[in-house]
Amino acid sequence: MAIPANRDRYHHGDLPRALVEAGCEVLAERGLDALTLRGVARRAKVSQAAPYHHFADKAELVSAIAQRGFEDFAEALRSGAETAGDTALQRLTGMGLAYVRFAVSNPNLFGLLFRPELRGGTASGSAAEATEQAGSAAYQVFLDGVRSAVQEGSVRGSVEEVAVATWSAVHGLATLLVDGPVDISKRPPDKLARVVLYALGAGINSPSTP
Repeated sequence: MAIPANRDRYHHGDLPRALVEAGCEVLAERGLDALTLRGVARRAKVSQAAPYHHFADKAELVSAIAQRGFEDFAEALRSGAETAGDTALQRLTGMGLAYVRFAVSNPNLFGLLFRPELRGGTASGSAAEATEQAGSAAYQVFLDGVRSAVQEGSVRGSVEEVAVATWSAVHGLATLLVDGPVDISKRPPDKLARVVLYALGAGINSPSTP
């Protein structure tokens, strides 16, 4: 008799990953309010009690999903930079485009990542710490891209100031696209992102910039 795939994953200690993947699917399809341990267990095809071996409550599951989300976000930023071109400025622009694309493609997850009160605020210390570390690692990818552009001489100003300016620009646009004030069907996200990044670069490099 064949062993069911989920039982096999559970036996080998992969159930937490399976539950997080199932949780990501529920979050993407139905939003945070629909996310429950029982619902995730059904999606992963395990018993309703199984998630409690790994997550004390919904908050810990949400925190694990956020950790996974930050890891995917960091990978998206790296990929955006790697495929954008040879100069540091091109790579930073690619990273900015990837930021906006990630948000538009994963609106519920994007909202979760940047709302601390949503991403498992009552989770245990270790779970919350792991999530914050993943978030810091994702920001470090972005910060390293800014630092390279500053060192290259492509943009003017300190690394910290340019990072805040660039982050504000791409995050602001991403939020407008995800929350709806800007109609994606009428204004392609990539085109808008390029306009915003170009305007930002022109402003940063202006001789009158403080």
